[in-house]
Amino acid sequence: MIVERGVVLGVPRSGTTFLMSALSRLPGAECVTGNLLPVGIAHLAAQDLPEDMRGVLERSFRGALEDYLLSAVYLSRAASMRKWWATGHPPGGLRRAAKGVRIESLLIYKEPFFAFVPELPYQALPDSRLVYIFRDGRDVADSLVRSYDVLTDEKLRGLETNEAPIGRKVGDRFVPWWVASAEEEAFLSATPYIRAILMWRAMVRRCAAFLARPDVQESGRVLPVRYEVLMSDPLATGQAIVSHLGQELTATTRRQLQTAHSRSIGIHRRRRSEEEILEAERLAGPELEALGYQLHARAEASGVSPGAAAPL
Repeated sequence: MIVERGVVLGVPRSGTTFLMSALSRLPGAECVTGNLLPVGIAHLAAQDLPEDMRGVLERSFRGALEDYLLSAVYLSRAASMRKWWATGHPPGGLRRAAKGVRIESLLIYKEPFFAFVPELPYQALPDSRLVYIFRDGRDVADSLVRSYDVLTDEKLRGLETNEAPIGRKVGDRFVPWWVASAEEEAFLSATPYIRAILMWRAMVRRCAAFLARPDVQESGRVLPVRYEVLMSDPLATGQAIVSHLGQELTATTRRQLQTAHSRSIGIHRRRRSEEEILEAERLAGPELEALGYQLHARAEASGVSPGAAAPL
């Protein structure tokens, strides 16, 4: 019977999907990726709302999770069989799975855009554990552009995307709500890569402010995880994450974690022009350095490999 809650969040393309693929192999965890609540709810919750409106969003989130646990999607025999197979089809579990019996104790929900408003899941689920994954913003922006073609002029002509469902009309395009008024023109004249860096900056700023709260620090409920460390040392990092969520690492989860690779670390250096990289660092340099990432200009001056990250 599921009695615990966990949440995985982080700027999109920061490793949340990989982590959920590993956590889904835990027999005691049911993993659900952001399809219970519209992405726009995260953007809406990040606005300056009255307390009663914020309460509505928190209750809606809790209610969506409860509805899922009572739904045929979760309780069906087919879902139970899929879970049994994904966890390495442990001996003795087939008969139980064939009857549709679920044995998970933890529901883990992933919504990358909660990085805009990490306080929402934190407050909505008072006993939950959160995992916050962060990654070099220069790599994040590159991956967002190459994988999803985000924040193009064409897409900014409407409010239909996950990155910008709320915005203000400037000319024939919409400027996302997370862009400051003073940066509107610079945003609209920038490349999609630079626009993606600005989104990364807005998200990590909000997460940094959240993590700096004394009550959050004292709670021990939030585990920050560096993507580069997860990729370079997946077993040790995975063990820390699984323990934080109150679960035990299994052989099937270990095997999934071991598929991690470091080939995408520092990929912006191979994909982006020097001009774009320097502009990205001009805009988000303080945030990159606060997370331990070396800026290229300073790295070249000091002889350190550009983009290298200090350990947590």
